[in-house]
Amino acid sequence: MKTTAKASTYLTRAVLASALLSATTQAAVLSSLDQVTDPDRQIHKRLELYGAVRLSMDYSDSDVSADEAELGTGFSDGDFSVSSNTSTIGFRGRTPIAPGYVGIWQYEQQVDVDHEDDGDVWTTRDSFVGLDSPLGTFLVGYVNTPFKNMGVRYLSYFNATVGDGHALLGAPADGSGRRIDLRGANSVTWKNDRGPLRAAIQYSADQSGDDGKVDDNSRDSLSASLQWEYKQLQLSGAYIHFSEAIAGMDELDAYRLAAKYKIGRLQLGGVFEDIDARGSDAISREAYGLQLLYSASRRWVIGGQWNHATDSEAGDDKADQYSLGVFHHLTDQILLHAVATTTRNSGDAAYRGVDYAHGDDVGTLPGRDPWSVSVGGQLKF
Repeated sequence: MKTTAKASTYLTRAVLASALLSATTQAAVLSSLDQVTDPDRQIHKRLELYGAVRLSMDYSDSDVSADEAELGTGFSDGDFSVSSNTSTIGFRGRTPIAPGYVGIWQYEQQVDVDHEDDGDVWTTRDSFVGLDSPLGTFLVGYVNTPFKNMGVRYLSYFNATVGDGHALLGAPADGSGRRIDLRGANSVTWKNDRGPLRAAIQYSADQSGDDGKVDDNSRDSLSASLQWEYKQLQLSGAYIHFSEAIAGMDELDAYRLAAKYKIGRLQLGGVFEDIDARGSDAISREAYGLQLLYSASRRWVIGGQWNHATDSEAGDDKADQYSLGVFHHLTDQILLHAVATTTRNSGDAAYRGVDYAHGDDVGTLPGRDPWSVSVGGQLKF
């Protein structure tokens, strides 16, 4: 009886330790993602300076010859590079107005630490003025679409690394670099949490920017998302409609669904998206993927993911992306990583090997298999 009791005690302790371990490591990365997807919830003081420095050393190959590497931007026949990924700096603050009502604001820009960039000007990233109220949070400005935020939450540790899944998700097969995971320009956003539900709706009056003129509502967009959590299960969905916000497309509708489930130290995830674009067959297709994260210890996480894009309406352009990563929480503010990724293009597909939040894109030619390995980290302040 004593042996059985001891075994039961040890088992209980092991389960609790495993749950605490998973919660600790996941909480750290979720805090980093919340700054990207829910910046309004990170404002706690009257005035704050904040940011993130993300640097990495990469070796990338576009699966092209030396002569072919000269044909396009982002092509490489095998090169070492230093990237700023998505390094940022910003100011934000809050001003109480009345009981239950708080004015909030944020100005944020991307900073290319590895080189000089004339494009580093204020408000290149989420920048807004808003109101936090009992009816929800209202934001006016330049803010991530709910559709984009859902994708970033799903990516978790792979966000802003060479393994960022947006090399396929939300991207066309032609390798043009266009994407539908954008910020809403000239936008009004409403967000609200009610128990296990998290909802968001955004209307962008002019996705192309008004350039000092009246917003052109024929270039508007509408996006919404809904997330539900129950114990270890998380389900989310998002929708977006663009009138003509992306070059070469007359109109676009897209849906995205995702699920995550935690089992002790293991987290399983899956994503599905369906894009219908009038005026661009190369992005009209379905895509789906799987992700696995394992908390090996209190500060070490091992991850793997696979994303697949089906043949688009253009035909014969399906592709797969495979990524593996090891992540180490050196401190609560410093996250180190080693990530390898490759994109396997078939037929006419030219999905990039690396795209989106990583600073140095890796393009390729149709039917080629670009790849990249990266060692780096991020410091939050």
